[in-house]
Amino acid sequence: MISRLPLVLVAAALVSVAATPASAQVFTLTATLTGEGEATQTANGVTTGAFGDATVIVDLTARTVNYSVRVFNLPSGVTQGHIHAGAIRTAGPVVVNFVLPVSASNDFSFTGTARDTEFVLRPEVGIRSADDMFQAILGGNSYVNVHSSANPGGEVRGQLTLRP
Repeated sequence: MISRLPLVLVAAALVSVAATPASAQVFTLTATLTGEGEATQTANGVTTGAFGDATVIVDLTARTVNYSVRVFNLPSGVTQGHIHAGAIRTAGPVVVNFVLPVSASNDFSFTGTARDTEFVLRPEVGIRSADDMFQAILGGNSYVNVHSSANPGGEVRGQLTLRP
């Protein structure tokens, strides 16, 4: 007689997994954007009246990064905006590009979503996969940077920190 016990155990395991609710893996990070934040190991920041803030929501289940950035008092047109991999006071490579309003200046905001397939991988700094990028963002090793025509290297910058 053939035992049906293995088949019953497999079926019970599948039902158990299907009945387990998926836990949301959503994390919110924020950054305060300032010209002083542009400081690196060789510079003392950017003298500017511009400032702003950023909120980044990482959804590990959907594998997305949602961003909302507000900039105030930007004296010249915005040229770029993105998330860089890098620690405080360290310049790092771009890993997530933002979609920006065309030549916005003064006060403006923008929002968007970047899927993990849109991340710019940077193996030279350990970002070899989307999972590495998620770890960098959640581990405090990333920052938001907004560039302008007056300061093409970056007008305002802020380190992303996990919100409790």
